[in-house]
Amino acid sequence: MKTLSDAARKSVALTPKTTTIGAIGDRPFPRPLPRKRRTSFQRQNWELVAVITLFRLEDAGLRLILFDARDHGAYANVVIPTPACLSAASRARGSMTAAWNAFETSCGRGTREWQPLGAVAHVSGIGFWSQRDGDRGAAPNGAELYPVTSFRIVVGCG
Repeated sequence: MKTLSDAARKSVALTPKTTTIGAIGDRPFPRPLPRKRRTSFQRQNWELVAVITLFRLEDAGLRLILFDARDHGAYANVVIPTPACLSAASRARGSMTAAWNAFETSCGRGTREWQPLGAVAHVSGIGFWSQRDGDRGAAPNGAELYPVTSFRIVVGCG
């Protein structure tokens, strides 16, 4: 699911719906944690505008921590997959690669250490449920946008 190459990838609506970090964080946590794309959240491309507070490079991609002060100080994580992790089966592969390139061109390369940013960006990505394990900047319900399918800086960076 993280590279949009799972068997249910064609069930995902790629036209983004506008949302907020708070609305994503208010969704009920599904039980059990979905291992397949079975919720409406996972079958939609979501778009929001937020401040990127921190970012770092992980094995599978760039993890960004998003913040929205207008939305009761809500946080969420999003991940831009590393282009090398995308397969020929990855739906929207070109969009995910473009998001990676847009981030690196505008904001620089990630490292394994958390780096502060403070830029405002439009971010689109597919809904994903992760474990609710209290990761830094994670939504309380474990909701993320993973993979990111579009990234555009509004202000900051470059």
